This record gives sequence, structure tokens and C-alpha cells, in this order.
Amino acid sequence: MFIDENPTISLRTPARGVILVVDDQMRNIQVVGTILTQEGYEVIPASSGTQALQRVAARLPDLVLLDVVMPEMDGFEVCKKLREHHDTAALPVIFVSAADDADTVVRGLEAGGTDYVSKPFNRAELLARVRNQVELKRARETAARILRERENIVSMVAHDLKNPIGAIRFSAQTLAELKPEQRHTAEELMQHIVGTCDQVVELVDRFLSNRAQEASQERFYLARISSEQVRDMIASWKQTAKRKNISFDVRFKAEGQHVRVDLLILGQVIDNLLSNAVKFSPIGSHIQAELKPERGHLVVSIQDEGPGFNDSDLARMFQDYMRLSARPTGGESSTGLGLAIAKRGADRMGALLAMDNRSDGKGAVAKLELPLWSEA
Repeated sequence: MFIDENPTISLRTPARGVILVVDDQMRNIQVVGTILTQEGYEVIPASSGTQALQRVAARLPDLVLLDVVMPEMDGFEVCKKLREHHDTAALPVIFVSAADDADTVVRGLEAGGTDYVSKPFNRAELLARVRNQVELKRARETAARILRERENIVSMVAHDLKNPIGAIRFSAQTLAELKPEQRHTAEELMQHIVGTCDQVVELVDRFLSNRAQEASQERFYLARISSEQVRDMIASWKQTAKRKNISFDVRFKAEGQHVRVDLLILGQVIDNLLSNAVKFSPIGSHIQAELKPERGHLVVSIQDEGPGFNDSDLARMFQDYMRLSARPTGGESSTGLGLAIAKRGADRMGALLAMDNRSDGKGAVAKLELPLWSEA
């Protein structure tokens, strides 16, 4: 039974949809509400236009069944007000009214109504129209979500390809300028180019193998990685820092430790953190990385001598496409995705990532805590 005192009828099983039923006659709400709840819908009642707008503001339904003739604010005005707001502009509205003349129906559609049902209505017809509108709304929402996910994936792939491609280009340029007697350096650079190319290919394969709608559930592979491997990932950025005349040293206090991570994702996280450190550090400054075990984690801290963060930066730094107050010091581009990608990668591995200003106020510090491998 539909109960007036309770604004929402909750079902024990998940609802097929949430329907706001608006009518100034409680008997009409009870009849419609009973039909809908028997079919598995959750019903929110409203006995006036004003109450309907309040209900929508508190919780957005999937569909509104709206009476036309009501005191103070009729159904046409309610529908127009719903269309004026961004959050409810596309909310489907079915007018349900005893007024079934052509002029009234046209007026309802012109006010923004999606459909029109005349009273007395046929139960099967009403349910069919409700089902169609709810399914169409959810289909539109699913399509919009898939599009957003696809755009995010494309942006992430483009961003994560840019850093290794830049590193390959720099190594190739350096290789071309070497003298014959610098063979040892040439071999190191060639190994770096091959390794970075392998990383790019693996990254592309990973993203291409997952459909856009499965992006949030993309599989990853936790493995036992040595702390020495993590150190080497970080140390590989020395050449890039040197190119900007930035000194870079790595303090390693984690001999023989192992972490539980996805190797590819860890590489993306480290590359994005160090890319930011180099990008925003002044020419001639210093970057220091330190690795040490602490409370069941391998703690990786990266300190630079850049401008640091203001309060606004600290509140929004992990949001997509969020360019912070600092600007690259060497003309590099910034998409505002690096830290967001790093944070998502850390979260997926069960790692902790935090960004803050240095305690001495002379730059920024990134702190990445990777879970140590446990044999248990």
C-alpha cells in the first residue's frame, strides 16, 4: 500500500527505476504508486508542484509522472522549471491528465514534456511508456559514461606515451653527438632506447586490449619486484634532469627489500612524478629521491626545489586536466593529467601517494608508499 506520510517506498530488491509521481489528489498518487511498486519501481510522491521541485532537488529520479491541473503551480510550469536547470533539463516527464484535448497535449509537449497519457489510463500502456522512458534515460547515461571513459583513456594514453617518446628522442640526439671513444656511454643509451621502446609497446598493448567501457575494471598484475628495480626506474631519470642542468641523486636504504606492485603501472606512476619534478624545477636546481622501508612499506620520497603548491593546488591536484599554479621552467607542455594518472595507478596497486610542500618551504615533495611483499 502507498503511504502518504512516507515520501519514498523502498523495495527489498533493487528498483527498476525511481519514479516521481506528482498529483494534488492523493488517491491518484496511491493508484499510480501501487501499479508502479508492484512492477518493481521505487515511487516518490509529491502532492504539489512546489513539493515536486523540492523532491527532485533532494534526489534525482529516473522519470516524472506529472499531473497538469494543480493549484498554485500547474504541471506546465513545473516542467518548464525542470527544463531551466542543467541537472534536470534532460529528465523525462510524462504528463498524466484527464485533459486530453489536442491543445492541452500540444501545450504539454511544448512545455518540455516527453510524453502524454490521458486519464483514465490503461495500466499496460502506462507501464510500457514508463519502461520505455526509463530505459532510454539509462541508455543515454550509459552512452555518456562510455564516451567519458573513452576520452579519459585516449588522454591517458597520449600523456603516458609522451614521456617515453621524449626520452627516446633525447637519447637518440645524445647518441648522435657522441665521439667514437665514448662507446660505453653509447651502449647505455642504446639499452635505454630499447627498454623505453619496450615500455611504450607494452603500454599500447595494455590499453588496446581493454574496451573503453571496461576501463575502470582494467585487469592488472601484481608481482614481486625488488627495491633495486624501483631504484633503477628512478635513477633512469638522471639523464633527463641533466639535460636541464638539474642535479639528481638517489639515496637508497632498502637493500634486499621487495614490493608487491604492477611493474607497468609502477613505471607510469614514477615517470609521472619525476616528469613533474623535472618539468617544474628551475634550471640548476637539485632533485633528491630516497628509498627506505618503513611500517610495512617501501617509502619513496622525491623532493625538488621548484615553486611548490598553493592551497588551491593542494585541494585539486589529483583531478583530471587540472593545471596547477606552477608553470614548466623549460618550455615543456603540461596537460594537467600527470598527477591524476599517478594517483589512480597508486590506488589500484594498494599504494599510497601524497603530495605536499617541503617542510623547509623550498620546493615540493612526493611521497609514494609501496606495500612490501609478504610471503604469508
